[in-house]
Amino acid sequence: MMTSARQKLTAIRDYLKFAHTDRKITLSGPRWRSRSTTILRFHLFTGISFVGLLFLSCSETRSGEFPNVLLITLDTLRPDFLGAYGSNAGASPEIDAFALKSVVFDRAIAASSRTVPSHASIMTSLWVREHSVGWANGSSRLNGEKSLAEVFRAGGYDTAAFVGNMLLGTPVGLDSGFDLYDDDLHDTEANRSNFMERRADESTERAMRWLAEERERPWFLWMHYQDAHGPYVPPEEHAAAVHLEIADEAPLPLLDKNRGKNGVPAYQVRPGSQTPSAYAERYAGEIHFLDAWLGKLLRAVVEEDRNTIVLLTADHGESFGEEGLWFSHGFRTTPDQVHVPFILQAPGLNPGRRRGLVHHVDVAPTLIGLAGLEVPRGSRGIRLAKWLQSGRNLPIRSVFSDIGTEVSAYRGDHFIRVSLRKSDSESMYFSWTSTRNWFISEFSEKQLSSDFEDYLEIQTDFVTVDEQSRLEHELRMRQLQALGYLEVGKEAEP
Repeated sequence: MMTSARQKLTAIRDYLKFAHTDRKITLSGPRWRSRSTTILRFHLFTGISFVGLLFLSCSETRSGEFPNVLLITLDTLRPDFLGAYGSNAGASPEIDAFALKSVVFDRAIAASSRTVPSHASIMTSLWVREHSVGWANGSSRLNGEKSLAEVFRAGGYDTAAFVGNMLLGTPVGLDSGFDLYDDDLHDTEANRSNFMERRADESTERAMRWLAEERERPWFLWMHYQDAHGPYVPPEEHAAAVHLEIADEAPLPLLDKNRGKNGVPAYQVRPGSQTPSAYAERYAGEIHFLDAWLGKLLRAVVEEDRNTIVLLTADHGESFGEEGLWFSHGFRTTPDQVHVPFILQAPGLNPGRRRGLVHHVDVAPTLIGLAGLEVPRGSRGIRLAKWLQSGRNLPIRSVFSDIGTEVSAYRGDHFIRVSLRKSDSESMYFSWTSTRNWFISEFSEKQLSSDFEDYLEIQTDFVTVDEQSRLEHELRMRQLQALGYLEVGKEAEP
């Protein structure tokens, strides 16, 4: 934890006025057992884990069965634009159809409102302050933490990832454990020619070619779709396919910077568009485009194996006017930016909706458990399938979203939000029911406050992107410049 943040803990405790719970954080060396052998392999977590070489046995699948596993992360997707979460815009027919056959979690919280920290927590089942990426977005990397892909590869799986955001490139370390990590990006954003991405059509076609390869082993596939990220420039036919109610509204001013309040950020500006509804329609059109290609992938997967495990979520949401922020993310830990879709389909799980709180840290233990592999006790998340199969309600617990300068702790229908930007830290309690509906509350809870204090005490060294990776990345950028894909002399400004 940065010194400036640590200096503010005293002020936060004075505000909370609750006793501090003494929770010691120690290290552990979790063991991983390959499916093909009985050798116990030891791996020492970097950062925070627990003492002991103990494991939670996995019984979510029948002995001897090792299903294919598909993880889908959608960049910048707030759930209230999906039909499965109440939207009538018609932007997501394929996701909606998938949700009807799945378990839909109404209240899922992202680890951060930034891409790299959220994906690091998804892959490691660690809080943002526990893994070596921390809350930085592209300048730090995973460094030794056992990742989801490493567990699957050690368990005898073929592993592949197809990512569409340049921030998820190999320098940040998320490629660990993947036999194939495809971050070959050639498209540029509409307003930022130095920001590389890949659209849903190309990512899906590449993944389907990989899936078509002959193999004797099960596979784990991570698909990341970038399309809902701004600027919103959907293909015309997909923009025309969505239908939003247009309100009588004033145009928004156009900002000259990529961040700011009460206006359209510079990187989002599109000619002839200044009203909130115009941008909302474009955003919905982008969702419709990625949805169509995601549907092709899902159908191909089901045709190959109907027992495939599929989990869909988003790295974070997007503000649409909340607290004066328009079409942006990464600056808050409130529901508009950290409430995300979370949909799980697996053999033996009955379709339905669950209102219990879930989090990015639940992704890894849930998928590992469903695949019949062993989950280390150091995981911060829970194996959701175990709870679903038992018929019990999900446990009441505190979960965290963190961008460094602001942290929120969520528990049930409430969250506490602390800003660390100012010398006098500001803390406030909120109630929330949905992405849009959250408000200051008189509520306070001792357990939530105590858990929050414990979380802020976590100290892990963030690891910066190493010089060799940085040089390789710069060489690649120069090659792209030579090919005409990138303007010379510009740096990425995510």
